[in-house]
Amino acid sequence: MRCLAGLALALLALGATLALAPPVLCPGQAVCPEVSSSEEDTCVVSCNSDDNCPQGTKCCPRSPCSRSCVVPFIVPVQKAGHCPRVQIPLTPEPCLESSECSRDDQCVGHRKCCLSVCAMRCQDPEEPLQ
Repeated sequence: MRCLAGLALALLALGATLALAPPVLCPGQAVCPEVSSSEEDTCVVSCNSDDNCPQGTKCCPRSPCSRSCVVPFIVPVQKAGHCPRVQIPLTPEPCLESSECSRDDQCVGHRKCCLSVCAMRCQDPEEPLQ
């Protein structure tokens, strides 16, 4: 019986440690936005879990005592390799390019979102430095 009590205490301690540890974020994972200290603390709970929310939203804390359905933040996917070096023009010129991405996961296949001359474009990455 004493062995089971010790095991229970160890599991409780492990649970407390895990609760204090920062969450591990995976690329593409939907996470709640950080609670803003400027939001009014009205203690309104409009959801208890993601199942109570419309599709595409997540039940998130909005203050220390309130929860509501919000559009989550998606952790960006970082693809392998490095963006190619950019040759900066010696004289200022108007930018004739337009950006086509802002994150790697917006580019198809292995391509990365990189700065070209003056805009963000999907490009083939250089091999990682070894």
